[in-house]
Parts: sequence; structure tokens; C-alpha cells
Amino acid sequence: MHSWGLFHSMTNKTGADCIRVLICDPRHLMRAGLVSVLEREPDISVVGEALDGREMIAAVQSLRPHVALINHDADAVDGIAMARSLRRMSPDTAPGVLMLSSRTEQAELLSALKGGVRGLLPGNCDPRTLPAAIRDIAGGAMVLKSPNAVQLIGRLLSRSPEVASVGSGQLSLLTSRERDVLSLVANGHSNLVIAKMLSLSEATVKSHLYHLCQKLGLRDRTQAVILAYETGLVRPCAA
Repeated sequence: MHSWGLFHSMTNKTGADCIRVLICDPRHLMRAGLVSVLEREPDISVVGEALDGREMIAAVQSLRPHVALINHDADAVDGIAMARSLRRMSPDTAPGVLMLSSRTEQAELLSALKGGVRGLLPGNCDPRTLPAAIRDIAGGAMVLKSPNAVQLIGRLLSRSPEVASVGSGQLSLLTSRERDVLSLVANGHSNLVIAKMLSLSEATVKSHLYHLCQKLGLRDRTQAVILAYETGLVRPCAA
């Protein structure tokens, strides 16, 4: 019995600004708790639930969520593997991945980021932080609030082989505005926030991000963040 096939938003919320969320966790009680928290938000609609990776892929293809909320701490759920599977999907279909995980190993954190996870929250986080994180992910930002993430992120990203061939000199290929956008992206701001900070339209921010990725041979926003740390354009904040 497929949870995602049976569940639909309790509030029937619609509209272009409504963020569609898919929850992946094999435990009914946990899913029910997350649904209860998120469905109180006027701009968030839980469109489905999945028990494992197989159901999640089918649900994403059918329901087209903007954000996939995956509990990596649950048995039989590998959030990193799921994120990699979603990353291989068409950009028009693949949702942003927000992963709940209490694991703090450095290798685990780096694997999550390289796998395409856009947000990390502790598994025991305050449920009230979820709506804001989901809005940030849907808006294009990265959310890194997992334990020790702030202390580890710079050191981990600087060692990533994904951008090892990109030296700081290659940043000279970017215009000053593209460098500004890259810096703000790496600091975790959404496209909308960046647009307001730079007095640009959101479409222009997206255009700058697209062009800087093309110039530097980067696949997506995650690699852009990694590169920003690798080259020293931005540095991790102290805890």
C-alpha cells in the first residue's frame, strides 16, 4: 500500500506560491507529526508521503513536489542515496532535498552535500524551524543547521574533489556582479533575498547564477557553494 497514493493535502491548498512538500519516513507516527506541523502553514502543502526510496521516486514523478523532506535517521532510509537518485532526474522534476539527520561525521556531511542535499537539519530539531527551512530550500537557498556544520563546512568543502581543478584565478572569468551573486549564494541566501540585497530582479539573479556556473563548468548550486569555499571567496563563520 503506497502512502503517497493515498494521502493528499488535508487543506486542499493551491496557488502558484504554495510550496508542495513530499515527506519520506517509514514511521507513520513521525510522518503524521510532520504533516501536522506543516499543514498549519498557509503557503505549504504536504502533497504526499513515502515509506522508502522506491516510493519516493514514484511519488516525485507523480506529485511534482518542490521540496522532499527525508528523515535520514529512520531505518531503511538512506537520505544521501535518495538525494543522488533525485539529482539524476530532470531539473524540472527534481525537488530540493531537505534532510533530517543527527549524524555528525565529517564524511557523512560531505557525502550529503555532494549528493545534492540542499538542507541539513538535526533529526531532533524544533519542529517550528521546519517551515522556514522549507521556504528557504524552495527559494533556492541552502540550509545547513546540522550539528557542527558551521565548524566543519569550510574544511570539508575545501577538500572536495568536485572543484579541485578550479583555482581562485578562474574567478577572474566572472563579472563583479556574478562574484557578488556567488558569494551570497555560498552564504546561504535564497534567490529572492539576493535580488533584494543587490536591487535586482529574481530572474536576473537566476541568470547570473546560470552564467557563472557555465563559465566555471559547474553543474548546480551546490557545486557553486563548494567552489566559493574552495577558492576562499567566502569563509565559514565561527560558531
